[in-house]
Amino acid sequence: MVTKTIPSMKYVVATHKGRLDTLGDTFDYIYAIWLPKSDYELAEAHDFEIYDECFLGPDHEQSEVDVYIPIIRKSE
Repeated sequence: MVTKTIPSMKYVVATHKGRLDTLGDTFDYIYAIWLPKSDYELAEAHDFEIYDECFLGPDHEQSEVDVYIPIIRKSE
């Protein structure tokens, strides 16, 4: 395991629902659809996921994982 300190900043948070083999679809949606239509752009920081009690296993259709992507407001 590795420990990292997560900086306090603005994140878009998406909840992925379903099997982990489709987690890439959630990232694709954030980067290809949500982000270009938003008033935000990516910030220079790490994205991360949180697996809590809603994560029922990698193959469980009802599993949930929260995905955090660091963002900043677009400059005008």
